[in-house]
Amino acid sequence: MHSTAGRCFRNRTAPACAGMLLLFVLGCGYAEYEQRLGETRKYYAYLDRIEQSLAPKPKWTDPYKILELRVPRQFAPIPPAPLIKKDDGTFEQPPIDPRQPDYLNLSFPELIGAWDSMFKVAKGNGINEDRKGYIYALSNYWELAGEHATDAADFVEKLETYLADTLQIPATPQPKDRQPEVYPKTIPAYQVQLSYDHISFPGKNINGINYTFEVYSRKSGSVIGVLVLVLPEGIDTQQKINERIPMMLESFTVTPNPPRPASDKNGPAQGNPVQTAPAF
Repeated sequence: MHSTAGRCFRNRTAPACAGMLLLFVLGCGYAEYEQRLGETRKYYAYLDRIEQSLAPKPKWTDPYKILELRVPRQFAPIPPAPLIKKDDGTFEQPPIDPRQPDYLNLSFPELIGAWDSMFKVAKGNGINEDRKGYIYALSNYWELAGEHATDAADFVEKLETYLADTLQIPATPQPKDRQPEVYPKTIPAYQVQLSYDHISFPGKNINGINYTFEVYSRKSGSVIGVLVLVLPEGIDTQQKINERIPMMLESFTVTPNPPRPASDKNGPAQGNPVQTAPAF
């Protein structure tokens, strides 16, 4: 009788044990599901922040597709002047490029794109002033196709020297001390991380307001893409520019394909060819 009762007891508890085991397995699976669902929510929240912070898709690109970029949402492109058609049917650069700075005796070399935006800037004593900020996109691309091809690899170093001489402000950090920066910085990164060199020229007074000049450069093979940010100090935090710049840097792509021999930046492309300033 004892053995029979024992068998009955065991038979009665077997379903309960199986149920407990099933709940344990399901619990582990549910926890994993919740974790994955949480990561999915974070990913879509990240995408939503990008869409709310940057200019609408598609990305801006120049006619030759050298650079692609999404600038912060408040920035608008500065259109280039059209090329001048000569009597022989070829084209030449116009004498004035409206995208170049008009606030300093400064001309960016190999300029491919430019944007501006108005910002509220604190002057102190509760007084705000409207001031423009700028983004400039440059590349050594056409240097690789021209008479400056042997110097094209030094494009960023020459730009730094030119800015230091023009602004009369030393770069920080110094080129020999510069450390690369990676965007996105967050882990896990939801896209391929891009490596940059970054230097800053702080505190240039322009018409009573200090401006910073930030230079971000990245390489794609022999082609170098550069973003120069010229922003007034004291921008109202509600304009979220410090949040949006890293997102912009995540979007910046540089072609890995150098120009073909004898390529002409004044030649036909998809729309008006890029306008560039004279080389250094």
